[in-house]
Amino acid sequence: MKKPISLIILLGFIVVVLVIIRISLVNNISTTGIKLVDIQNQVNDIKKENELLKVQYLQAASYTSISSKAKTLGYVTVKSQVDLAAPLPMAMR
Repeated sequence: MKKPISLIILLGFIVVVLVIIRISLVNNISTTGIKLVDIQNQVNDIKKENELLKVQYLQAASYTSISSKAKTLGYVTVKSQVDLAAPLPMAMR
C-alpha cells in the first residue's frame, strides 16, 4: 500500500517541477521575442537612414554638383589643353 502512495507523490513532484521549468522557459522565450522585435525595428531604421545617406552622397558626388561648387569657389575652365602624348619638337643644332 505504501508503494502506490509514494509513486503518486513522486509523480506529482515530477509534474510540479516540469510545470515550473516550462513556465520559466515560456517566460524567457516571450522576453526574447520582444527584444528581437526591438532589434528588427532598429535594423529597419538604420537601413532607411543608410538609403537617405546614399542619396545624399550620390547628389553631392554628381558632376553637376561638383561643377557648381567649383564655380562658386572661383575655379574656371581651362581654354587650352596640353597634350603630353604628342611628340615634342627636336631641337636644331
